[in-house]
Amino acid sequence: MKNKALIAAVAFMMAFTCASCGKKEDDSSKADSKAKETPAETVVTTDEETVETTAEETVETTDQETTENALGTTADINDFIDTKEIDPPIWKVTDPESGNSMYLLGTIHVLPADASDYPADLMDIYNSCDSIAVEFDVTALQSDINAQMEYVSGMTYSDGTTVKDHISEETYNKAKDYFTKIGAYNEMLDQYRAGYWINQLTVVMLMRLENLELSGTDSYFVAKAKEDGKEVINIEDISMQTEALTAYTDEYADYSINDLIDDIDDIDGFAADFGELFDKWAKGDGEISSETEEDIAEIPEDLLDDHDAYNKALLDDRNQYMADKASEYIKSGKNCLFMVGAAHYAGENGVDNLLEKMGFTVEKIG
Repeated sequence: MKNKALIAAVAFMMAFTCASCGKKEDDSSKADSKAKETPAETVVTTDEETVETTAEETVETTDQETTENALGTTADINDFIDTKEIDPPIWKVTDPESGNSMYLLGTIHVLPADASDYPADLMDIYNSCDSIAVEFDVTALQSDINAQMEYVSGMTYSDGTTVKDHISEETYNKAKDYFTKIGAYNEMLDQYRAGYWINQLTVVMLMRLENLELSGTDSYFVAKAKEDGKEVINIEDISMQTEALTAYTDEYADYSINDLIDDIDDIDGFAADFGELFDKWAKGDGEISSETEEDIAEIPEDLLDDHDAYNKALLDDRNQYMADKASEYIKSGKNCLFMVGAAHYAGENGVDNLLEKMGFTVEKIG
């Protein structure tokens, strides 16, 4: 059974661009562009003010079996993955009427530091394209003050309430105590939506995985495309990402925050589940789901509708929009490498299957 925290982490790793971005100082073909990046939105606090930090930088390993960083006990992701060779899922989609085609790539938004370069066939596809399409270009977000303001606006309450009005007092105090313990709380955090608190708890878990970086496939290709003079197309806008990140009902958010904190110290379990997920992606698995039937069975019956509504906002609605945009690009003859989180290709409502239902020929080639 998956560690409960992993369900939230899958959204972070494979469904949202605005939730992650990082850097790696290395001279490999995968890492050159990553080294230029900083996190999109990890907000932690000092005793005086809320600030944006670069705390996701890779933690160096030691010879000790158990190590700690400022956030608690850590685990080395290298102990939990079977492969460092990357061969991500790729599809070729062809319009039978025009003959136009486009490649789809399933991405992951965080990567082990020592993962291999991207395979030659993927780089050949990239080199043959004039542009790339990503969920959202986080590097532009980092340099655009208006976009940053729109992001913060989408992640905070605008009706005069605070997170204390949306989750129980018990859950609020539990989360506040934890953030305080790790030096990541100040009163400004109360202005942020419960979904943002969930996102930050997930960030904490990921930051406790040694040799893991909060940057991934799309971040690499965005930076490379800009270096190569290729167009970078935003499939979604910021509001679509923030709406999905905060699409929890108050009751479901309360439940999710509790579960995340209850599992927060099971870092080995989290690392093992993440390792399994990464291995599937690295080996080209096109059906990466955030949960199993066993996971769903653990959700209280009175929250199942809330859970389904969240998944609809997180995946189904966005998948349809992404498929419509892909169809638009193909029919217009755009020479583009289309890349979204790998979770968007899972199940019958995955982007690839939706395009097939639209009449396109879809072939999985990697």
